[in-house]
Amino acid sequence: MSQRGIPMRHKPFMLIVVCIFVVLLSGCWDREELQQLSIVSGMAIDKGSDKIKNRYRVTVQIINPSQVAGGQQGGKVQASPVTTFTETGSTLAETLRKISTKTPGELFFPHLQVMVIGEKVAKEGIEDLFDMIERDAQFRVLFPVLIARGHATAKETLEVTTPLEAIPSAKIGDALKSSEEDWGTYKSTRADQVIQGLKSGSVVVTGVRIDGEAKSGNTTTNTQQISPSTQIEIKGMALFKDGKLENWLEGHAARGVTWITNEMKRTVINLNCGKKKEAIAIEISRTKSSTHVTIKHQKPVIYITVHAEGAVLENNCSKDLGKSQVLGQLDEQLEEEIKQEILLTVKKAQKQKSDIFNFGETVNIANKHVWNNINNSWEKNIFPETEVHVNVQAIIRRTGMTTKSYINK
Repeated sequence: MSQRGIPMRHKPFMLIVVCIFVVLLSGCWDREELQQLSIVSGMAIDKGSDKIKNRYRVTVQIINPSQVAGGQQGGKVQASPVTTFTETGSTLAETLRKISTKTPGELFFPHLQVMVIGEKVAKEGIEDLFDMIERDAQFRVLFPVLIARGHATAKETLEVTTPLEAIPSAKIGDALKSSEEDWGTYKSTRADQVIQGLKSGSVVVTGVRIDGEAKSGNTTTNTQQISPSTQIEIKGMALFKDGKLENWLEGHAARGVTWITNEMKRTVINLNCGKKKEAIAIEISRTKSSTHVTIKHQKPVIYITVHAEGAVLENNCSKDLGKSQVLGQLDEQLEEEIKQEILLTVKKAQKQKSDIFNFGETVNIANKHVWNNINNSWEKNIFPETEVHVNVQAIIRRTGMTTKSYINK
């Protein structure tokens, strides 16, 4: 026997086993060459021409790698950085297989940047769409989902060209990210969050709309203008109940969702100055929200707590921000403004009987016995009548380089 405890006669056998494993594990069984794949960057789903054979009209946006990487070469006419293919079918799986007969390679979805669903489809229901997406391992369900608003279809929304971003689907994704991080009103909803929301009963999904003529957006001339005639705008939050679009949340009501779900990153709130409306701009830079439940007479009472910090960005008011008393008043105004936004959102959700905040899960964690008794009637009867209290603690940390407005000078 060798010094390491392995008999000499077994060493040739072990060497053969190791060699076999090296051969078997040295590659991916399902690998595909990059040039054999059609990389899908965006997908649009619209209503088809009928309710059975052509239930869905699906469009995929495929990246042209040579144009994205190399741009225009020599005297050749530059091609579009992306190409779209559209087909109809009764299921999403069938329609995508039909599209694959038109594309130069196998559809490749792991790099999907955005999915846009038409408003007509959303009103009829989106539960069936996400059944395939959840089952198919090709879909990494971390991409954002948006609802195309108005008369423009999801396909038209996905095909709007812009001068600053060559790939339309990437432009939509960037606009959504900027809206979420800088404005705070419209949050990004990933596919996995939509799936979870559909299972629980209610969910909100951000909207996107075309500002201008849809036909003009799908032309190269739209990218050659200093002020494009057609643009993409992130607008509104679609409120879903039982898989169907019920209503839209706008402005402050939409921002209330972000406050409650602890997804606020940064935003600007305007405060009144006496009779002068919205004269002071406060940038909110740090926030933390939490929700807890107490049980009162076998019914849940919900408490929402928000902590926020901000700074004065603009002061079109005669108030001297150098005085602690003035800053204290602004803190109170800011707290009340945030509180009213949250209450506005809660009331709208209660009116629609849609627990888009997942309060039900919080009740379940707080008291399983109570939740088991009200689970079946939660959204329909209990949630609309549930008592909700909001406590906001806000403080303005900075006032900028000057404490007085130009109005005082």
